[in-house]
Amino acid sequence: MSFGERFTGFDEEAFRAFEPRKWSSNLFNMERMAVREQLRVIGMTVEPALLARYPFKWEVTTHVPSVFNGKRVSELTLYFTRNDEQQKSLTPLLDSRIALPDQISDAGEHHRHVTLGVRIDGGGLEVGLMLHSTAWLDVMNLLNRCRVAEESEQLLSLLRGAPDGAVFCVGPGVDVPAPQVTSQDLERLEQSVLNNTFLILVGRQYPAGDQRLRAAGFPAEVRDPLLALYPLWDFVAWRPASDFLEPQRVEPATAPVAVPALSLGSRVRLTEGVLAGREGVVVDMDHKGGLRVLIGRLNVRTAARSVLPL
Repeated sequence: MSFGERFTGFDEEAFRAFEPRKWSSNLFNMERMAVREQLRVIGMTVEPALLARYPFKWEVTTHVPSVFNGKRVSELTLYFTRNDEQQKSLTPLLDSRIALPDQISDAGEHHRHVTLGVRIDGGGLEVGLMLHSTAWLDVMNLLNRCRVAEESEQLLSLLRGAPDGAVFCVGPGVDVPAPQVTSQDLERLEQSVLNNTFLILVGRQYPAGDQRLRAAGFPAEVRDPLLALYPLWDFVAWRPASDFLEPQRVEPATAPVAVPALSLGSRVRLTEGVLAGREGVVVDMDHKGGLRVLIGRLNVRTAARSVLPL
């Protein structure tokens, strides 16, 4: 596709490319490739404005079934995210204390980092900030940040300034108008993340039949909300200057603290690390004091000295 390719819109045929019977078949690669090219036109339209704010890289997910997408293409996503150099610096953090089976089978870059972009599937199209619940580095940075009162209020302020029509997906199938999000919704978001796999979205949703999706000016309509959501992306994204992965340091106790007696099935509260303050169940132990604690769907490696029995 050349840079001069024009935007021809997303018609009914574009959405039919994502019928379930087509997801795993290479016979429909050309249909999906046509949709992917339209997303690339949008990417090239949006690129100058977003790169003026931050050194993003951008890509569109592949239209071909492969091991990297579970050998099925149920959607395509245009995403702007950290560049390669920035991602490389995060590798030690991503090799983490949290074990998510989802991350083993899902190698999608757009599921490991907070992004700004466009997602299309058989039901419609979404434009906005996207954060998959398996992108634990940015997810936990957000959740821990929301536990600080002034940070939570800053997030709510950003959401009140979200583009017209934007929703905040705080759980599977639970969309709240962004300006109406409350602190209770943020608490619900945490419970959803700990117990479900889903896409956290702050942005606009267009049903498949929306005529705006066919308009030649739609790429410009995409650019404006993505620019408006950049401050929210900056709030969510982990970086050394915005690091909420660890709780505030606690002064060491004046006397040694005994390691609690625990057994498989014990309910505990973590006192250290990314998930400090959350409760879970001990599912594995070793003779050196190492534990695995299940918090929702998260299997967390920790030590006996870093938990309190409930």
